[in-house]
Amino acid sequence: MPNGSLRGIQLKDRIVDILRGDGKSISEIYKEINMEDETKIHRLALTGYLWAMADFNVLKEKYVKPSKLYFLLKKDEKSIYELIGEQTVNETPDKRGEEILYILYTLFDRPIFDIELERAGITGNIKGKRLDKRERKKLIGKVDIKGLKVTTDSDAYLPLPSALYPALAMKVLSNIISEKYEVKREKMGIQKELDSVL
Repeated sequence: MPNGSLRGIQLKDRIVDILRGDGKSISEIYKEINMEDETKIHRLALTGYLWAMADFNVLKEKYVKPSKLYFLLKKDEKSIYELIGEQTVNETPDKRGEEILYILYTLFDRPIFDIELERAGITGNIKGKRLDKRERKKLIGKVDIKGLKVTTDSDAYLPLPSALYPALAMKVLSNIISEKYEVKREKMGIQKELDSVL
């Protein structure tokens, strides 16, 4: 399979074509790709390709026992990091990094990796308590973050005790939920039509 192509068709395009309907397992994708002799690909090569496509946010993975299923990621489907970044775009630039760190920490209840902050739009110096190498290694062993590659070189941070933004965190997360599930709210923030979401 030269240059990632199958009889002149890019492997990525073929996988996207196969996944236009429902999600499929690696076995199902493998069978469809290998239906013709001219388009054979080794299963391990296909698995690696699917992982890469998930890492680059072309596909999303979902575990449905006993298989891992792959789905096309919709173009308008944003990660939680991007949603939080958008919700805080009007915050004061010098505090925005520590605010996003606090919101992510509140949401995930664990230290936050630099790559997660980057996905939310924060780069440069992070105002937070940096975990030491031993703590980071222990955390990496416990955490599986979909769509992001966390390496042993990745830094992880906790919010500083002086940087607490509970009201902002509540506002941002409730806005995301309201928009995602189209929950109508009155001016005072009282949620309406909650029963239709549950």
